[in-house]
Parts: sequence; C-alpha cells; structure tokens
Amino acid sequence: MYFLQLPDYNPLTGVNTNKHGKFPFLSSLSGLFEPAASTFEYQRSFPFERIETDEQQVFYVSEPNLAKVFKNKVAEHNEILLETTRPITEEYTKELMQLFYKGYLLGLDGFNTEIGPAFPSLGLSHQKEMLEQFMEYCQRDLYFEGFAIPQLLHNLGYIQACLVRAFKEYKNLSLLTTKAEPVQIPKTLPENTSVQAPITTDTKSALSKIPLKYPVGDIISVWLVLLDMPKCKSLSLTQEFQTESDVAELLGSMFTDISGEPGKLPNSTHRFYELPLDYQPILYLLMHATYKLNYTYTRLPLEEYSKCLKATFSVYDAIELNYMPGNFTKKQPVAIAAIKELENSPYAKNTLQILSKIPNYRITV
Repeated sequence: MYFLQLPDYNPLTGVNTNKHGKFPFLSSLSGLFEPAASTFEYQRSFPFERIETDEQQVFYVSEPNLAKVFKNKVAEHNEILLETTRPITEEYTKELMQLFYKGYLLGLDGFNTEIGPAFPSLGLSHQKEMLEQFMEYCQRDLYFEGFAIPQLLHNLGYIQACLVRAFKEYKNLSLLTTKAEPVQIPKTLPENTSVQAPITTDTKSALSKIPLKYPVGDIISVWLVLLDMPKCKSLSLTQEFQTESDVAELLGSMFTDISGEPGKLPNSTHRFYELPLDYQPILYLLMHATYKLNYTYTRLPLEEYSKCLKATFSVYDAIELNYMPGNFTKKQPVAIAAIKELENSPYAKNTLQILSKIPNYRITV
C-alpha cells in the first residue's frame, strides 16, 4: 500500500470525493470526464503531457482529464465547463493548476518514501517489478472525475509526481545492461504436421460477464425501469421486457454477482436483443450508471461495459466499439428526461433515487 499519509485518501477506494458538494464541478464540451485506461503504458517512450504555467513552473501529466483542463485555451476555444453550463475562467484554471502543482512538488520528494528504503538493495529485476506494480497502483488512483476539491487536486498532484518519478526510474533501469535470456529455439515439427489455428468465436456468443461487486439489489433496481420505459412519450419503445424476471434474466446474461448477495442474479445464458433504436440512450444511461456504481470496487474500464452493450443489443450494431465510451454521457440528458416523464412509476422513482447517488449526474429527487 502507498500514499497512506495523504489526507482524504483511502487505500481501498483511492482519493476521497465526499466533499464534492462544496466545490465546483468540471466537465468538457464533449461530456463528463471518464477514467483513462486501467493499465499504465509504461512501455511507451514518454506517456505524459508537458504543462508549463505562466510562472514557468513545469510539470508532467498523464491523467487525460487534468491535461485537458490545464491545456484548455480559455481565450481561444474554451472546452471546459463549470457545473456543465458556464465556461471556466482563466483565473480559476490557474488556481486549480497551483493546487495540483503544490502536491506535485511534494510528490517528487515523496517518491523515495513511498517506494521504501529497501528498494536500492533489490536486484535489478525485482526493482523493475516493484516499479511496474507501483505505477499500476498510481494509475488506479489517478482519476480526475471533475470535482474541483482542493485537497483532491493536491493529492492527485502528489500521485502524478510519484508516477513520473517511477517511470523515469524504470526507464533508467531498462537501459542498464542485463544478462541476456537464452534464446529458446523451437523444435522442428515432424514432416506433414500442421499447427492447429486458434479457435475463434463470434463476439456476441463469447461475451465475458462483468463482475458486480456493488450491491446487486441496487443494480437490479436501476434496470427495472425498463419495464415502464415504453410509457414515456418522448421515445418510441416496444415492450420487450414484461416482468421483473425478464430484466433479471437480462442482467444475469451480462453480469456475474460477486457482491455477496447470492440468489438475486440468475446465471443466464447470453442472448442478443433486437430493439428499436430509441432504446440506445436508455441503455447507455443504465450501463453507465452500473459502471459508475461498480467502478470503485472493480476498477473495470468503461470499454468493458461498451463491449457488453454492443454484444447484447442491436441498437449499437452501427457504432464502432472505440467510439462508444465517448457517447455514454452525451446521451445522458435524453435518457434522464425520459425517465422523469414516468412520474407515476415506482420503478422510475427507484432508478432516479439510485442515480442520485452518483455525484456527477447531478440528479435531485
């Protein structure tokens, strides 16, 4: 474990955002901020953005949302919003950068403490292995969701600096001469022997279920709104799901329950649903909510949930998989408005109640 001395930090859940209601919320014109890839690409030559302040303070950022905020050209083409409505000011951007930079400076010095006094005495291979694990740990916690909490920005600056130091150390170690591994010469195949090609299966039939560690009862409640969605007037939806069991069967085909609430989610066989196109924003919202609620526990990236949607519902057939993560929050206002139309639906009420637990959805009930 690392970063235990940081205020408002939990080694299990990362940087604390509990004080989000007291400070502004940032987003971009393209939607809400999402996490970067779950693994840090330490094999790249230099996976950081160079940032320089007006005071010629230089630091490096790999967290894409922070890089977007810090590199935002307020006077030219402002892409960052406060409270999803008004553009950020240059003065406030500078204030956020300074909060981050102060933590960054402490992190540059704190790296040696984090990595531990035994590190220099380790062998070269063990040092590299330890740095790889440390960089993955940093990557796990290095996520700016949009809450401009001063202590959070300070902590992210500290963690970012530790990641930069670890990467630099790792690259330097990689340049050292090490004993070459013996080359394994493959045995020659006997004459007339063929190599069997790997067996591939269709994506839709080979779906790997997503583990749910968030209380699965709440996840089911979120999705039960599908039973009443055809009643909304703004979208043209068919009644695909007739009973709560139908929804549970759907969820059981996409997810597996590791939350400790056995029996609530069936182990259903995966199937493909042909649905009207208007289901797209609703399914985006429900899956994104599942991802947000589950992320703290599993750290699975949004790409995994995108694969699940595409493999399960016809409404995503025409959308390339790599474009899907960016579409989740763009469709969110349409979906939330449609659910709010169902004023007399207990399912809609329960869904909105649970969605209100997700801070950056800004839903009040």
